[in-house]
Parts: sequence; C-alpha cells; structure tokens
Amino acid sequence: MIPANPKIVNSRPYTGNSDGAAAGPLPGMDEWIRQAIKYGGGAFWNNGSWGIRNMRGSENLSVHATGRAVDLSYRPSEKYPTANRKGSMAFLRILIANANELGIEQVLDYFPKPFGRGWRCDRQRWKSYSNPTLAGSPGGDWFHVEIAPAFVNQPLNLIQQAFKRVFTELPQ
Repeated sequence: MIPANPKIVNSRPYTGNSDGAAAGPLPGMDEWIRQAIKYGGGAFWNNGSWGIRNMRGSENLSVHATGRAVDLSYRPSEKYPTANRKGSMAFLRILIANANELGIEQVLDYFPKPFGRGWRCDRQRWKSYSNPTLAGSPGGDWFHVEIAPAFVNQPLNLIQQAFKRVFTELPQ
C-alpha cells in the first residue's frame, strides 16, 4: 500500500494489489459497475472486471484479480452504438471530481499520446506518462478504474446512494 501524502488535500492511500486475489467477483464492485453504466448515459460499456491474471506486460498481479477493477470501453459496436470517447470523458471528469465520494483509487486512460495517463488517490491529480507505462497505450479505447476495498465491501445500498448523490443529471 502506498500511503496518503499529508501535503496533498484529500489524499488517500493507494491499495494497488496488496489485498491479493479475490475468490470471485465482489458484489460491491459489481454494483459500482452497474451504477457507472446506469449514470454513464450509454457512453461506455463493461469491457471486463474480475479475473485472476497478471497486469498486461508484467509479472505483477492485476488489480482485476482483487475484484476491485473494471475496464470501461467507449468503442462503439453494433451492441453498443452510443459508446464514445467524448461522453466517456465527460463522465470521467465527474468521477474524478468526486473520487473520494465514489471510492476511486486509480483511473488509467490508455488513449492519450505519448503513453497514456493516470489519476491516483495518493496524488489527487493526473500524470501523463512520458515512457511506456500502460500496455495498450497510446490509442486504447477504454479506461481502467480501481475502487478502494472499503468502498466495495460496504452494503450495496450505500454504493447506490453515493452515485445518486454525485450524479444529479446525466453527463452530456
């Protein structure tokens, strides 16, 4: 676990994969995903959450294995014709502005050049990567979201209430 930085307002510790692999999908994460899809206005779709595997291009355990990560794709298809980056980024701005309320620890955006970017709870800001850091970047059509263990382990109605408080209207 990477500790919070006391010099950064609202900074929180970053868990990463320190909680280890989960035996299966976590109900709280599944609810977080349902709420994101509900409030996302069709701009993205669930491209994958729980799965025991290493990070792409690494020997380290993926946070997907902990049950606390999801990849949300904005790649349009016959099944998801309204998916788009513009709407996804509008949604993402709301997520980041309310990251503590929604339990967000990290967001990775695989699209930007030169090598993608990442937002994390221990720095409360985006960092553009200047060397190969994210497998699949630049040009990836998804973003990766990691949620804090305490958030996904709370009762489902509290996750629903958090989203309802944050999203008073759908992103445009």
